[in-house]
Formats: sequence, structure tokens, C-alpha cells
Amino acid sequence: MIERIRVIGIGMGDPLQVTGEAARALATVDVFLVADKGEAASDLVAARQAVCDALIPAEHAYRVLEVPDPRRGPDGERDDTAYDRGVRDWHAARVDAYADVIGGLDDGERTVGFLVWGDPAFYDSTIRVVDALVERWGARGLTVEHDVIAGISAPQLLAARHRIPLNRIGAPIHITTGRRLVDEYDPTLGDVVVMLDGHLACAELADAFPEVELYWGAYLGTPDELLVRGPLAQVLDEVRRVRAEARERHGWVMDTYLLRPSPGTLGDTGPSGFPDTEPLTDGVVTVRPLEAGDWQVVRDEHNNEESLRWDFFGRPHTDDEARTSAARARREWRLGRAARFVMVDAATGLGAGVISVRRLGPPGLGLVGYGVVPEFRGRGFTTRALRLVSRWAFDVAGLDRLELGHKAENVASGKAAARAGFTAEGLLRERLPNPDGSRSDEVYYALTRGTFSPETRD
Repeated sequence: MIERIRVIGIGMGDPLQVTGEAARALATVDVFLVADKGEAASDLVAARQAVCDALIPAEHAYRVLEVPDPRRGPDGERDDTAYDRGVRDWHAARVDAYADVIGGLDDGERTVGFLVWGDPAFYDSTIRVVDALVERWGARGLTVEHDVIAGISAPQLLAARHRIPLNRIGAPIHITTGRRLVDEYDPTLGDVVVMLDGHLACAELADAFPEVELYWGAYLGTPDELLVRGPLAQVLDEVRRVRAEARERHGWVMDTYLLRPSPGTLGDTGPSGFPDTEPLTDGVVTVRPLEAGDWQVVRDEHNNEESLRWDFFGRPHTDDEARTSAARARREWRLGRAARFVMVDAATGLGAGVISVRRLGPPGLGLVGYGVVPEFRGRGFTTRALRLVSRWAFDVAGLDRLELGHKAENVASGKAAARAGFTAEGLLRERLPNPDGSRSDEVYYALTRGTFSPETRD
């Protein structure tokens, strides 16, 4: 009867790269279950056997059972929904297959082991499958212990073989899959490690980012190891050729790669963060950067009859949504996407509303949005906050033009903007959606650095 399952990372194929902890774990396993993926991948099974032969003491009896791996569909031809469903179905079929095999083990075979390439935490589905097995037996009243033993991963070995650090000072590391790479890649992500890329997705980035450095490796840690490095556009054809020859020779390719932007790219790509600022005040209203603790102001400014009337969708925020929105403000500020402020009644310290400046269109433009909590309306807070934030946007943030708009029927919003110095520039027909599915005209305003006058009065 099974008592324990061990998920053991065995590195990339060389027994010398198996950690001491993993080697000790190997010697406790009675039966290793290995996915049989067909003749083309038979040497992967042989490599696992070689690790066992090299590291398990001769006196320890064990056996290796190959379990036919359920068929998995063509990932590259699926949309995200079908892909997710396909992977889940594949995992469920794996759980059924492994459960059948484990149910037929001998009485003395109580510890089952799964040998995972690299580190189980990175990309292998084995942990999820084992969790499902343990849950299944738990529902039947059987407690099965399980643990995970780390291994040397493909990204670690890739960096070591190319003699580079995986990280750079002050720069992030982003780990993704080939399926997601093209949609999400931007040099501002920093160093990007790509795994599970059966179609060399980086080829679609070569025209847009030709100077990005590519560090590619296949069969890492084995006698068949292959390495290529250089500017993406220059070495792409070589990688394609080497990869195709390797696949023809072995029947499979196990590779990973790192995309590294050239020095200075991180600072030159995309907008810089907004500059830090102290609270801004005119003695009546204070505006300061929005913080996570201001979530109730975010909620209350939105969740009232007047605000929902002018909203695009007319749906109140839940507390969790307001918390999430407020918590993201600091990151948006740091990335230079939006400078979000909270309006505060200077006399009481109570949150009175929100106001934001979002970068928009050509450089130097900012889109302004604002809203006031009901109990503070009619006291000129919006106009005062607009003046404070406009001065900051021009003098500190370096913007040259601010724009804002409101539904044509929302006359009060337009009056507050005009009192702050904004000038109506036109009417945009049926631009803004309404909760009932209709559309409203938008009155559009602007204020430029040259026309701004902080002394404008009510």
C-alpha cells in the first residue's frame, strides 16, 4: 500500500548535477514512474535510468515502470481557453493513468518516485498531478505523504554554460513560455528566460528587437549540449539550423534561452516613472499620492448614484476591487503610467475624492480624471484639486498639455474644469458608452503649459 510520493528534481541529465539531497531521496524510492512518450523520446527514459544506476546503492531494490503518457493536443493551434482546457484534461488523464499503476503495486512497494528534469518548480506538471493523486486518496480516507526535492534548473545551467549571471544589477528577471512571449515581450521586462518553446517564438521579435542578445542552449548538461549566443537577428538562422539538425538526430529537442536587452534599454524604453512628490495644498484642499490605505475613498467616490450615472458600466466597486485598485496606484506611478492622487479636506484630514493624470498619446500629454465623495460636493474641491495637480504636472512632471472630457449632460464636471482654467475644444459625437448600451457625446477640454494660470479664481 502506497505511503509516500517523492517528486525529485534530477537536473538536466548528468548524474554529477544531482544534488546530495536528491541522491539520498533516490535511495528511498521503491518504484519510479516514468512517462512513456513513445520511441522518439526513449532516450529520455534511458537517461533517467542512468541517473538511478549511478546514484542508487546496489543493495537498494527498486524498479522503473513506464506509464504510457496520454495524448496531448497541438498547443500551437489552440486559443488560450482551449489550451487551458486541453492541459487540464491532459493532467486529469495522467492522474487516472498513474492511479491505476500505483493501485497495482506490490504490498512492499510503499514509496513512489517521479524523476523530473531540472527543477520541478519551474515548468513540470508533475507537482500538480501528485497533488491531485494525494487529494484523491485523501477523499477515500488514505493519507499519503509527499514532498518535492529541488534540482538544478535549465535557466541555472544555461547561465553557467554561457558564463553569465542570470541577473544584472538592478534589473528584473522575467520567466515565461514560448506561447506567451510575443504578446508580452518588451525590453522593460528586463532579462527574459523562455521555456517550453517548441516553435522558437523569439523569431517573431527579431525585426522589432534585432539587437537583443540571445543566449540559447539545448540538451544542457548532457554530452549532446548545444550553445549559441549573439544578437537575435544575427544568430537566429544559426539557431534554427542547429535546432533542426538536433531534432532530426534525436527525435526531440529540449532547449531554453535568455533574451537580454542591450545596456541602457531599460531606461530608454517606455515612459519613466513620475517624480516623487510631497503633498500639495492650497490650505483648503490637499492632494497627495494615492496609497493602498485610501481604498475606501476609491470605493465611496465611485459607489454613489451621481457617479454611477456618469459611469461607463454603472456597476459599483466591491471592497476587494477598491482595495486592488488603490494598491496598484504606487506601481502605476513608479512605471509612469498614471499619477493617482487622493483629495483630502485640509481641515479634517478626511478623504474627499480622487484625481489622476494618465500619460496619453504623444509625449507630453496627460489625461485627467477626477471624482468627489458626495458629502464634499458643491465646495469647489474639484477645481482646487485640478489647479494643484495641473501645476504639479507642468512644473514637476514635465507635461505640456492636459486633457479631460465628460459626458455632455454632466454640466457640473465641465464647470469645475472651466473654473480651473481648462478650455472646451470641441464635441466628440457618441464617444462615451453608457450603462444601458447607448452612447453619449463627450465635451473635450484642454489646458496647456502656456495658458495655465494657478491664480484662476472661482
